[in-house]
Amino acid sequence: MKQIYYVIQTLLRGRGSNVIKVVSLGLGLTMSILLFARVAFEQSYDTCYKDYDNLYQIFSIFTANGEQFKPQKQNCGPVAGAILENFPQEVEAATSMAYFLGAPLYNGAVRFDAHMLLADSLFFRTMGIEVLSGEPEKELMQQDVIFLSAGLARKIFGDENPIGKVLSYDKEMQFTVKGTYADLPDNATVRPEGVVSMPTGWNRGWGNYSWRGGDSYYEYIRFRPGANKSVVNARLDALIQKYRPEEDKKAYGYTAFVKPIRDVYRSEDQVQRMDFIMSILAFAILFIAAMNYVLISISSLAYRAKAVGVHKCSGASGNTIFSMFLLETGSIIVLALILMGLILLNFREAIEDTAAVGLDTLFAPERIWVPLVVVLVLFVVGGVLPGRLFARIPVSQVFRRYTEGKKGWKRPLLFVQFAGVAFICGLMYVVMAQYRYVIEKDMGYDPHRVVTANAYFGKGEESESAFHFFRSLPYVEEISFAVSSPVRGYSGSMIQGEGGQSLFSTRISWVPEDYFQMMGMTLKEGRPARAEDEVVVNEAFAERMRWGNETLNHPLHTGGETFKVVGVLKDFQIGSFYEPQDVIIFGHIRNFGRTVHVRLKEPFAENLRRLNKDVAEAYPDKTIDFEGMEQQILREYNPVRVFSNATVWAAVTMFFIMLMGLIGYTTDEVRRRSKEIAIRKVNGAESISILELLSKDIFYVAAPAVLIGTLASWYVNEMWMDQFAAQVPLSGIAYVLIALAILIVIVACVVWKSWKIANENPVLSIKSE
Repeated sequence: MKQIYYVIQTLLRGRGSNVIKVVSLGLGLTMSILLFARVAFEQSYDTCYKDYDNLYQIFSIFTANGEQFKPQKQNCGPVAGAILENFPQEVEAATSMAYFLGAPLYNGAVRFDAHMLLADSLFFRTMGIEVLSGEPEKELMQQDVIFLSAGLARKIFGDENPIGKVLSYDKEMQFTVKGTYADLPDNATVRPEGVVSMPTGWNRGWGNYSWRGGDSYYEYIRFRPGANKSVVNARLDALIQKYRPEEDKKAYGYTAFVKPIRDVYRSEDQVQRMDFIMSILAFAILFIAAMNYVLISISSLAYRAKAVGVHKCSGASGNTIFSMFLLETGSIIVLALILMGLILLNFREAIEDTAAVGLDTLFAPERIWVPLVVVLVLFVVGGVLPGRLFARIPVSQVFRRYTEGKKGWKRPLLFVQFAGVAFICGLMYVVMAQYRYVIEKDMGYDPHRVVTANAYFGKGEESESAFHFFRSLPYVEEISFAVSSPVRGYSGSMIQGEGGQSLFSTRISWVPEDYFQMMGMTLKEGRPARAEDEVVVNEAFAERMRWGNETLNHPLHTGGETFKVVGVLKDFQIGSFYEPQDVIIFGHIRNFGRTVHVRLKEPFAENLRRLNKDVAEAYPDKTIDFEGMEQQILREYNPVRVFSNATVWAAVTMFFIMLMGLIGYTTDEVRRRSKEIAIRKVNGAESISILELLSKDIFYVAAPAVLIGTLASWYVNEMWMDQFAAQVPLSGIAYVLIALAILIVIVACVVWKSWKIANENPVLSIKSE
């Protein structure tokens, strides 16, 4: 009890420095725990499926003209079933699924937006998802059947039994609910809220479920417990070749392999890159926060040594002093955790937006070890190191001034803090600059005030009527349509040579004659396609074909048809700037519909609401949702925005911690060297020379630390930027300016804290000796 009493008295006496400790540790704990928890969340993907170690995903690899394309998750439909049929000893179940469903569900007139997919009868058994009601292996073999997640079923039907209820899909199809299944967590790559039977799509002609292309299916297999998994990959190529048509083998190559689902998400380049950088940030913040605590604690040795000597004179041993300091550290950490809780509570919305996941998910029971480990590390580093120093203070310190270790500990700790701040500031600047660059860079088309929606109006009179309806709206500036859009990307098609061999895969779309003008795209030469046998190609396509300056009128073979090139389109970005410039061809289309493009007049937001309202009234039997193209583009870069926000928060936190450590160090140095400064002034030293003396002392530590931190940020930035095909142009000058700015702030802080002693009457310091 006496130890607790003395610790409380110590905390109250040093409340000024303790407030700094609590604030710095609270901020450091908050950011480091959030970042570590996010990394742990990313690494836990796909562990929610039953017996996930036996669940494998199928990847396809296409080859054309001797070039092997990157492995892709989309496969030809029959692959999974063929594996199940040919490996009965190793494979227990297999499933194919497709994401063809994008419209909402309706219960009467009430709309429900839900993420749905088409799947075959072995979906739940293969994925290891718990079925709560219904018989999926029987019911999913029927057309127009849907299984709902427990959460969506409650949302639609409340406490009613959903089995047998009928839901409308896109106001045109009726799905009968035949069962429910357990909700899946956020860290699942396959997380549908509704599973619709595969025959629903087959019987309506959706997709191409065959060995001849149609690579639109995500497929998985489940191995039997203890099965030899290597057998499948060893024999899979031979199996596929057995089923493929001979004429297709001559045209292009196709094979596949399986990979543990546990390794699919976390082995993606972008995920590995982001997790690595976030881990570095989290470790740096935690380490600097701990070092700042140690720095402030060691700085108090000079004036706490006498109190330690008194305790030892009263019979306290070194272990007793050590345990008292650990208790003091534990108390500080508890207060810091309370501050962390207040921060999370009051800034929850902003934090969840930055983390891109809810706090309840981040700190789920299976990840509660993350904050516990972080707190334990902080306690050991922040408590043991200074505690050992305090425990070694001799009893004689009660009679004389303690002067041991004036700078031996402090300067290395400051060095680490300065390097950490330089690193995070360099990283923050580049991440923010890249984000601004990709969202502002010219994409080769004009998305400003353009909205798109999927809408199908049939042919002839119905199509013409729909076109005139949109054209007549007073707030519509321009209108056109296409098969998909530049943001969402396009489907692919193989380009064949004169002998029928496959050369490469190209993106393909179909548009009316006025589409390029409406979208602000530039025709470099020729004209738009006006007939069904005409196409326009982009510059990258012409370069790929090596046509040089003679692109027009070239014949083009794809999909078993021959077209004539009538125009060359200036390259525009397809998808996002993660991907390099792709090749594309545009054919001609007449009937209005598919992906409708509308450019609205100002005010944009108000007119978008009017458009969706008027369309809903004009076509009550259809679901047509217009969304701004600029908003779609921003969504593509949301991971970059989230990471940018995280680096800003981390930089502010680390900078604040560094300043508090620097202020504490400078205050202690001024106190320790007050007599020296006074004597220098008595001997004629000017105030400016005193400030220069103290500033140089810090500058010699800060300069190499900032240099190392800046170089580290440059290295990590290069690694992070590799994910982008288009990168913001940066020179070394940016890093130099960042380093100079940090050094100026450091020196300014030292000058501010030293100003009083540098201008004080030296007699005041000398007479107190």
